[in-house]
Amino acid sequence: MALLARQPTTAPPPDRPAPYRRRWQDRLNPRYITLAVAALAVAYLALVPVGTMLYASFQSDFLGTTPSTWTLHNYVSTFSQAGIGSLIYNSFVYAAATSVVSTVLGFGLAWLVVRTNTPAKGFARIAALVPLILPGILNTVAWSLLLSPQRGQANLALHALHLPEFNVYSLAGMVFVQSMHVVPVAYLMGTASFTSMDSSLEEAALASGCTPARTFRTITLRIARPAILSAALLMFVQTISTFEVPQLIGVPARHYVFVSRIYSALQQFPADYGTVGVLGIFVLVVACVGLIGSQRLSRNSAVATITGKGFRPRAQDIGGWRWAGLAGFVVFFVVAVALPLLMLLWASLLPTYESPSMDALHHLSVTNYSQVLHRAGILDAVENSLITAFAAGLIVTALSAVVAYLTVKTRIRGRGLLDGLATVPIAVPSVVMGVGVLYWYLSAPLPFHIYGTLTILIIAFVTITLPYAMRYLVPGMAQIKDELEEAATASGANWPQAFRRIFIPLLMPSLLSAFVYTMIVAFREISAAIFLYTSNTEVVSVQVYDLYSSGNYPVVAALGVLIVLFLSVLALVVRLISRRFGIKNGS
Repeated sequence: MALLARQPTTAPPPDRPAPYRRRWQDRLNPRYITLAVAALAVAYLALVPVGTMLYASFQSDFLGTTPSTWTLHNYVSTFSQAGIGSLIYNSFVYAAATSVVSTVLGFGLAWLVVRTNTPAKGFARIAALVPLILPGILNTVAWSLLLSPQRGQANLALHALHLPEFNVYSLAGMVFVQSMHVVPVAYLMGTASFTSMDSSLEEAALASGCTPARTFRTITLRIARPAILSAALLMFVQTISTFEVPQLIGVPARHYVFVSRIYSALQQFPADYGTVGVLGIFVLVVACVGLIGSQRLSRNSAVATITGKGFRPRAQDIGGWRWAGLAGFVVFFVVAVALPLLMLLWASLLPTYESPSMDALHHLSVTNYSQVLHRAGILDAVENSLITAFAAGLIVTALSAVVAYLTVKTRIRGRGLLDGLATVPIAVPSVVMGVGVLYWYLSAPLPFHIYGTLTILIIAFVTITLPYAMRYLVPGMAQIKDELEEAATASGANWPQAFRRIFIPLLMPSLLSAFVYTMIVAFREISAAIFLYTSNTEVVSVQVYDLYSSGNYPVVAALGVLIVLFLSVLALVVRLISRRFGIKNGS
């Protein structure tokens, strides 16, 4: 009866039927308005910089003084210049070798932790994940000091043991340093794959008399092959666009790759915007192909490893090999964690770098830390990093919460496209995004100018970190039952009230985790920041690069130790939140 009472008593006018009027009234619903705003924001962040860089690659004089015309000259000149073959070769060999090494190590560690009875698994998890805290530029600085051909401490130790020395300033050195930095990402992907893998086939093989080695080779590796190839492609994409290793190790070794060539083209006067656009588009195409292949392999992996019956991954007894696995844990921890951190700590306590010795102990002091705290440029960079990281964290968390709600909890048309737009930045390397943002805000006819301000850095960080924040918010949103919102609506609450009073409190653990993780990524980001900063907007990662380039190694080390401590505290916050509320995807 109540429903009948609300029906109109007269027929609607023939020129504006009721369904038409209600449809336009629905468009004014806050949910539709929020969808439109979120879609425009995400599309602007993800597509405009890339489109601008694509446009620049086809212009004869982008940002120049003469009228610019459409042309293919940039592509022809870039791919016909001397050394382009070596550039492509170095880039692909560097990225491919790194993807192989990091994937083998990451999945090997994951298999030992998840599928075997190797002892000290808690220690192994720490060893595999701690390198995530160490920013890539600090990891590169540490290894450039450890493996320096002249006085690197690791090379001195190798020489004392009558072992061949290792020159970090080589293509092999680039592969080694980058692999140590990205192994944790491969480990996380391997852990997810082996945890979801049904162990019944392996148990049947072992019961039939197969050795653990043969079972691993014929059963485990075949089932995990799609996940392994997917991880290798992602490592390839991530490596081909990183800045730190190619610039700090590759350039001195004269092993140039795409990123170092892009940086040098922007540093020259006048800047070669056309070449940068062409190389950026080329890297983007390679990254997109790798990402598409990775996603397809991931879907195949899910079909091949997950069954319809319940199961728990069981640890295999690998006999005496479990002690070899433990030794592998220890070696990886020493190489990937202990040596770089100890190198930074040691160098930070000396006025000038010198090898560890009894005489050097008399020179230890905290002078470098005092310089960090009293050096105006460093304090300004730290302040800029905190501001940009905090602002990016707030914006990304709020935007990803709205996007997650619209894609998970609604049936609004366009939600799939919105979800895809929010994922686009994963396929866009950070260096390409940084160049695209630079190009757009240098050329766009906007009524305001943000180049040379922290705002342009915040925009880049928001774009880069949005897909990772979605990783926290989408699972959390999916866990909230629809009847809670329905009950609020039945009680008279509108959508903003329901979202504020129901979803935000229940999502608070995921929101905090997304916020803190975004801050960590933004605080350590350099691949995009290196193209967007000015003398007044330096961030701490760029300050580390500048100090290292000027040869001020002790101050770099002291600043690095403080950065690691700060990021460790943030990571601990994420861990405590995850354990407190049982958020597995955030741990």
